[in-house]
Amino acid sequence: MNQAHQIGAKEYPQFQPGSDIAAPGLTERFDRYAAVNNRPQKVLSFEKTARGLILTAAASAKKSVLCYTHETSMYQYKPAEPTIDQLYLHLEIQSPSIFRVKMSDEKFPADPFSGIPEEGRMLIGKPEDVPFEIIEDNNYILIRTSEMTVSVEKETTRITAAHADGREFFAQKKNSFFTADIFDMAIADLNGEKSAFEAIELEHDEIIYGLGERFDSIVRNGRAVDFHNKDAIGTTGRRTYMNIPFYMSTKGYGLFLNSGAPTNWEVATGEMSALYFSVEDNRMDYFVICGPSPKDILYRYCTLTGFAALPPLWSFGLWMSRNSYTSWEIVDDIARKVRQNDIPCDVLHLDTAWFKKDWDCDLEFSGERFPNPEQHMDKLRKDGFRISLWQYNFIPPNKGNTHYEEAVRNGYLAKHADGTPYQLPETCKGSWTTDVIVDFSNPQARAWYANKIRRLIKTGAGAIKTDFGEGIPETAHYHAIDGKHFHNTYSLLYNSVVFNATKDAGGDEIVWARSGTAGSQRYPLNWGGDSQCTFEALAGTLRGALSAGMSGIPFFSHDIGGFIGLPSDELYIRWAQMGLFSSHSRCHGAGDHTHREPWAFSETACEIFRFYDKLRYSLMPYIYSEAEKCTRTGLPMMRALFLEYPSDPNVRHIDDQYLFGDSLLIAPILKPLSKTNKRRIYLPKGIWHDYFTRERIESDGRWIEREVDLKTMPIYVKDGTVLRYCKCGNTLSDGMGEIVREEYWGEQP
Repeated sequence: MNQAHQIGAKEYPQFQPGSDIAAPGLTERFDRYAAVNNRPQKVLSFEKTARGLILTAAASAKKSVLCYTHETSMYQYKPAEPTIDQLYLHLEIQSPSIFRVKMSDEKFPADPFSGIPEEGRMLIGKPEDVPFEIIEDNNYILIRTSEMTVSVEKETTRITAAHADGREFFAQKKNSFFTADIFDMAIADLNGEKSAFEAIELEHDEIIYGLGERFDSIVRNGRAVDFHNKDAIGTTGRRTYMNIPFYMSTKGYGLFLNSGAPTNWEVATGEMSALYFSVEDNRMDYFVICGPSPKDILYRYCTLTGFAALPPLWSFGLWMSRNSYTSWEIVDDIARKVRQNDIPCDVLHLDTAWFKKDWDCDLEFSGERFPNPEQHMDKLRKDGFRISLWQYNFIPPNKGNTHYEEAVRNGYLAKHADGTPYQLPETCKGSWTTDVIVDFSNPQARAWYANKIRRLIKTGAGAIKTDFGEGIPETAHYHAIDGKHFHNTYSLLYNSVVFNATKDAGGDEIVWARSGTAGSQRYPLNWGGDSQCTFEALAGTLRGALSAGMSGIPFFSHDIGGFIGLPSDELYIRWAQMGLFSSHSRCHGAGDHTHREPWAFSETACEIFRFYDKLRYSLMPYIYSEAEKCTRTGLPMMRALFLEYPSDPNVRHIDDQYLFGDSLLIAPILKPLSKTNKRRIYLPKGIWHDYFTRERIESDGRWIEREVDLKTMPIYVKDGTVLRYCKCGNTLSDGMGEIVREEYWGEQP
């Protein structure tokens, strides 16, 4: 290969990216192979600022060409004429353990989010007043704080960072090989269209976690990342509702990419020694977070993007739902049967059918099927039930829909270039493609929508479900931002409007949200969208919860039983067991006749559901106190073992069990008994107690195998834990009630 490179391999410039020769998983929105890659090559000068440095670097350029060495095809770099003379790098100290890197072909590029209020921005943390020193020698420029040293090599502009004791935790990857497998720091220019690239060194045993709600694996290495929020329609694929531009590494650092532009991530895919990413923008802006522990990284990430509010106590009770309850008579019947079947429950959810016409979202109760909503919700509240209401950010353009008419008249909608309300082109086939979109970048639209939500809360609703939000077309015109930067971040404004209106009107800090991005933790809570009714989807849902948790989302729920299809009794039981040990618990499924209420299944299923539901309610003192900790620490309620045991290499790939709070290890059953009645479980180093048998196990970090029956979901309690139990009533509306007993797990001190 080296010889072929030296003598000049045959070039094929006519190659079109997107064929099987291109690296797997690439989103070829920007043809990076045809672009000129302008790289910062050498520091020409630098100036000190109040928070760090601005470096001016000379640009050198390379271009990729397709070459053949015998039958092997690959891209190789060749020198090119730069289209940019100079590049600017800003290195800023955010805190003693966080530094910021900004790179652009402009010294001070415009902020595409300048018209978006803080509640709709990913980054809300302000820089700390941090003492630092700048040191220069012949080869390097250093910025040093009490916890880290950031270094820039003058000749190459390569950035590295080390702990105060000198141990390196972060390093840029510079491409020193002739193949174009690594796209390192550059501004790529394709006929005036620009994208920014960056590459980070990846060690051979390093593992990357995060990047949002990922249903395929908690480990990102070697897996393509579809980083475009979309309707996932299932929990077993690469599509996701919630992409979050933040990852953490087993090397002891995290990285938050502060960009809403279309983004591509490659983690040990094209090149095993590199993690690289790009944004369709002429600026790169990211924060490097020194840990060293994952708990430190998550906490410090939340200092940048915000900490979660604490949802109200009643929201931690059971939510009962179906798509959809179609009248007060059905809702009343559900409420009656919940109590008759001795199922503790706090929330009844009205999905898409509470309007005059199913899905015709006008935020008005049907006068025929849901008359007198204020009186009816007040009656249900006295019986211990909050009402949750569905809505979405699209409006059907139907005659007589006053919601639509107001939005059109006042210009509250996303638009075409000619100013008419945006609708998808006729070539887009499918459901609801004619719906128009509320433009939450418009402050008047936000105020208008918030008033409608406040009215619903004051009428008696307890919470609002913000469905959709991930399908915002980039080609539409918005009031204060371009569609390219708005697609993945739209949900922040959408959820913030509903969250804040709910809080203003009723005092409760909650929204039931589907889509999200960095900062979505500020507006809890998220659920995992439309899962299939399969064991595979149950496992994918757990992976999504754990991955979201490692991306800063502490409160996460999912549809017990699965949404698409009809679960068997066994699947329903297994999903309920895990769902009742998630931060929030909701039964929900597609179709008015595919019930998710436990009494719609077998007597055995209802009995087992009741057992775990009552166990959840009795453990509410533990659950609620752990939830409060999450709002202070950034840790998730459903916690991958890596977060708690980062030095244990055995836990790095485990995504089928989790810690529920600090002290309970949950091992949900993710396969039917027809395949196996055994469950393999990893117990990290320490003493653990089987919750049901009280068996004490002293582990040095080992796997155990145990038999399970239909009723059993293994739960292990960490030694030294104190579990407090409250009196298990039918509802949390009046509080948790008295503490009836206290259990100490372990030898009494």
